[in-house]
Amino acid sequence: MNSKIVSVVFIILFISLFVGCIFPYPNFLSSSFIYANDQQVINDKYEDENHNVESPYDSIEVLSYDWFEFMDKHFTKYVTIRVIDIYSQREYFVQRFGGYNHADVQTIDKANTAIFKEIYGGEWSWVRRPVWVEIDGQFFAGSTNGMPHGFSILDNGEGGHTCIHFLNSKTHGTKRVDEQHQACVKYASENKALLIEYLKEHDSLQKY
Repeated sequence: MNSKIVSVVFIILFISLFVGCIFPYPNFLSSSFIYANDQQVINDKYEDENHNVESPYDSIEVLSYDWFEFMDKHFTKYVTIRVIDIYSQREYFVQRFGGYNHADVQTIDKANTAIFKEIYGGEWSWVRRPVWVEIDGQFFAGSTNGMPHGFSILDNGEGGHTCIHFLNSKTHGTKRVDEQHQACVKYASENKALLIEYLKEHDSLQKY
């Protein structure tokens, strides 16, 4: 009786091994056939490899808002903000201290004054330059000149203040919309791709 049981168990094990060799897990298809025809499908379905991954920079926009309707109120005084010069790909920090037709600003210290002056080739100039102005994590299209003039509040070595213009802002002297400033504002607003490139190179992903 015991010999019969042992024989039956032996036969069952032999059949199991035989079937396992003929039909390996997960099926009888060869691994090469799976690789050639099904691997990409399996990856797409189970590993989600081909799904688009949203970039942390996708939400960044260059905003261009009317000075009188929005920016004059949004760009508050005595708050430090970042200015990114588009042509040189350099940045500096300023505060707004006045201005009603546009923002009158000063660099926050001598180090930032030095950067600002270097952007202008070491010589102060009325030449307009397109900039991105970062306020509360948002980027606004703007235009600056590089000629300190008028009042000076900070001991920053600048010897005056400079001006940042936005969409539809005006000069204080002639009270007119300056075409050169507006051309720079337009350029800044149309070059979001350049801003993203700059942020990828200089800023942490965690910030956005």
